[in-house]
Amino acid sequence: MEDREQKLAEGIISIANTKMERAIKKISIERGYDPREFSLFTYGGAGGLHAVFLAKMLDIPEVIVPKNPGIFSAFGMLLSDIIKDYSLTVMLKGDYSEYKHIKKLILTLENKALSDMKNEKIPVKEIKFEPYLDVRYRGQSFELIVPFDRNFVEHFHRLHEKYYGYRIESREIEVVNIRLRVIGVTEKPEIEKIKEGRNIPSEDAVIGRKEVIFDRKSYNTPVFLREKLLAGNIIKGPAVIVEYSSTTVLPPDSRLKVDTYGNLIIDTYNG
Repeated sequence: MEDREQKLAEGIISIANTKMERAIKKISIERGYDPREFSLFTYGGAGGLHAVFLAKMLDIPEVIVPKNPGIFSAFGMLLSDIIKDYSLTVMLKGDYSEYKHIKKLILTLENKALSDMKNEKIPVKEIKFEPYLDVRYRGQSFELIVPFDRNFVEHFHRLHEKYYGYRIESREIEVVNIRLRVIGVTEKPEIEKIKEGRNIPSEDAVIGRKEVIFDRKSYNTPVFLREKLLAGNIIKGPAVIVEYSSTTVLPPDSRLKVDTYGNLIIDTYNG
C-alpha cells in the first residue's frame, strides 16, 4: 500500500509540473524565447516546491529563490514604481501611419500622463515615458505590440517574422492603437546583505533528516532552516530548505549557493 501511495503522490506532482511546464512554454517558446537562455525566478509559498523540477524539464540552467518568497509580492509593492497605462484607438492606414503624425497623437497622451503623475507627487525628472503601437498587416484580425520610434515599421516586420515565420513588406500596415506607459520612479528601501559564512553550512542550520522520494527512489535528506544559512553556503541535493513562508526542494543532481543578499541560486545540473 505504501508503494502505491508513493506512486500516486509522485503522479499528482508530475501532473502539476507538466501543467506548469506548458504554461511556461506558452510565454517563452511560443513567443520565440529559448528557456535555456534564462534563469527561472520563483516566489510564493509553493514556488520552491516545483521550481527546480520545472527548470530541469525545460533545460533552464538556473533557479533563483529570493529571500522570504512567500511574501515576495508584498515586498514587491514596496519596490514598485508608479505605472500608468494609456491608450488611444486610431486605426491609421497608409500615409497616416507616419512617424510625425503619430508623435503628435502620443504627445496628447503624454500631457495627460504628466498631469496624473504630478498629482501622485512624482518629480518631473523621475517620470519616464514608453510609447508603443498595436500594429498589423491590413486585413489581419490580430496585432503585435511594437515600441514606437522612427523604425517602428521595421520593428513590426521583424517581430512578425519572429512570431509567425514570415514578413510581407509589400503589404500596407495599420496602426490600431497607440499606447503609452508612464513610469514614476519612487524611492526604494535599502536591501541589507546577510552575514558571510563558509562553503559548508553550520551544524545548527540542519534541523533534521527525512526520507524523501525522488523518481521512486528514497533518499535520507537533510532539512535546512533557511534563516540559519549564510552567504557563501553551498548545499548539494537532495535537500529541503524550510522557512516561515515557503519550502524549497533541492532534488539530486542540483546544487545551491546562498548569495550576499540571502537569495538561493540553484544550479540545476550540478549536484
